[in-house]
Amino acid sequence: MSIRPVRLDELPFLDELVLRSKSHWVGGRVEEVPAVMPRLTAEDIVSRHATVAEKDGIPIGFYTLNEHDDYLGIGLLFVDRHIIGTGVGRLLWSHLVQHAASLGARLLGVGAEPRAEGFYQRMGMVSRYEIDHNGERLIWMTGEIGKVVS
Repeated sequence: MSIRPVRLDELPFLDELVLRSKSHWVGGRVEEVPAVMPRLTAEDIVSRHATVAEKDGIPIGFYTLNEHDDYLGIGLLFVDRHIIGTGVGRLLWSHLVQHAASLGARLLGVGAEPRAEGFYQRMGMVSRYEIDHNGERLIWMTGEIGKVVS
């Protein structure tokens, strides 16, 4: 497995990867994934530090980061449905934390889907409060670089 910046030609595939990943929580039925879904753009590749994990040349997970004045936001962090539970998310997380530190970040923040809250807690993030993001209920979580798992 390797981790590298996302390529422009991978954007449609990564949108589908998000659908497959979210379908994990509804028994793999992609048609039951809520309509609220992030879409990556060409601008995201650079401005959001879009980074992909690939195996045998095929993307199996990715993350994006959003720079803010007082924290670095985890925009997206997904692994393909058949990869969930294999450690790829943990490897992407480790890369994400190292990348965040190289950008000078001291604090990470994420609006986590409730079903992903446990993953982020295991990575050292702390649940703060619930938020509504475009009609989707999320858990706002934060973690200090140096205190989260790296």
